[in-house]
Order: sequence, then structure tokens, then C-alpha cells
Amino acid sequence: MLASALRYAERGMFVHPLLVGAKEPRWTNWEERATRDPEVIERTWGRAPFNIGVACGPSGLVALDLDVPHEGEVSGSPEIVDGVTMLDSLAARTPGARVTPTLTVRTPSGGRHLVYRAPAGVAVRNTARTLGFCLDTRAAGGYVVGIGSVVEGAAYVLEDGSPTDPAVLPGWLLTLITAAPKPPKAGGAPRRADVVARLRELTRQGTREQRWAAGILRSECGELAAMRQEGGRNNRLNLAAYRAGQLVAAGLVDHDVAEEHLTEAAQSAGLGVDTPREIEKTIRSGMTAGLARPRRMGGAA
Repeated sequence: MLASALRYAERGMFVHPLLVGAKEPRWTNWEERATRDPEVIERTWGRAPFNIGVACGPSGLVALDLDVPHEGEVSGSPEIVDGVTMLDSLAARTPGARVTPTLTVRTPSGGRHLVYRAPAGVAVRNTARTLGFCLDTRAAGGYVVGIGSVVEGAAYVLEDGSPTDPAVLPGWLLTLITAAPKPPKAGGAPRRADVVARLRELTRQGTREQRWAAGILRSECGELAAMRQEGGRNNRLNLAAYRAGQLVAAGLVDHDVAEEHLTEAAQSAGLGVDTPREIEKTIRSGMTAGLARPRRMGGAA
């Protein structure tokens, strides 16, 4: 792991440790502590064979996470069966578009991470399934698991024939990502009804267990969003984030999807008007704790 982490740093990318054998960060403030300092990297990975997280924001990267569907999850189109075919479909319907070759990592599940350089001076953010079926993006506030990392005995590896350096994100992809629906900012808090309606859609997708998990997330966010002027809202957010983290750890809810909906619910409850970073800190703290205790259908919270 150390050699791989150092190679990322040599290419100007910021890395941080993930838990051994897992995809979750070892540090709660991983984005702030991500580094390309060889001495810090050697000291950190010298303690244990931590998996590698590549922090997209500090590294100036935008990664496309092309996933494979969970059992029972379908796109509604026979031609689109996973994230790769979803991306191909987007390119096919966009005049002049092509998927530029770039640093590509094959994941243990059979998915792909396409890692691009963000265009200079452009703020790019994470998206979760807003571009299409099994297609997420990781940018500022997100990370990807690095080459050499091992999860459940399988490694993240460089795709055969892949370039070893990221290409610049194609303009057509930048347009799609920046046009994707954005979570509302402080001062433009979503209505509780809108939060619940968006979450209701989640409960209609995926396997039975995924729908169960989405129902829990919907309930947690709905209860939080209803606490518009009540005390204890930050504690309630922390609890909701903890329970969401449990579902993420079980592989039933996407991390960024949970984070986005928790943020919307917190804003609807009136949190973060003057200190928007507090929402992020509370969600991160709660989810990190929950990630250590996966919860599946029938299990206790």
C-alpha cells in the first residue's frame, strides 16, 4: 500500500488512509488531512497496511464511478445494464461526445473508476445517480479508493491498457455534471414535503432490502426535517447520520446519496443557516460511527 500511496503523491494527488480492508476513511477530517508529503505518507502507512483514499477536491480530480447494479436493480432500459453502458448511452445522445481515455481503475465488484483532471477554475461537486443508472461522480468533498487497496480479498487495479495519468475532463461531461440537480444551500432550505417526496422515490428502487433501507433513511430525514424550530436538532441529525452510516456499511445505501439527503433534511430543519460547515461535521461524525456497525434488515439499530 505504501508504494501505491507514494506513486499517487508523486503525481500530485492527495491521499489519506482508509480502514484496513475497507472503503471507509480512518480519519473523520480526511479531506483536510489528505497529503502528498512523502514523509507523512511513509509514517502513516508504516503503521498498518491501510487502504488508500484519493481526495478528489485537493487533487483537482473528478472521478466517474461506474458501478454494477445490486441484485434485482434494473435501469428500465434493456441497453443500459451498468454504469459503463450508462456512460456510453450519455455519450451517444450528446453530439460530438466521446469518452476520452484516462486513468481507469477496475473495482472488485467489476465497476470502473474513470479519473479525470478538473478544468482549471471550475468548481465541480459530487453527484449520486443524478446523471444516470449506476453512475456517480466524485469531486470536491469526495474520494475514490486507490489502486492496490483490497476489500473482501479483492484488489482495486489499474485497468489493462489504461493511461497512468488523468486526462482533462471532457467539456460535455462537465456540462452534464454541473447541470445535474444540486442540493439546496443554506438560505434556500428545501421544504419538508420536497425532502420526503425525493426520498419516497428511493423506496421504489432496488432490492427488497435496499427498499427497506431507503425507508429507514426516509423516516430519519423526514423526522429531522419536521423539527423546524425545535431544540435538539443537531443531536437528531447526528443520530440520523449514525443510522444512515450503518446502512451504508451494509452496502444498502450509497454514501453520497445518504449524505445528500441528510444535508437537505438538516437545511429544511433550519440548521446551518449561519454555520453550514456544522452540518457537514455532524453528518461526518455520525456516519463514521455508524460505519463501524453495519445494519441489515431485521438487525437492531
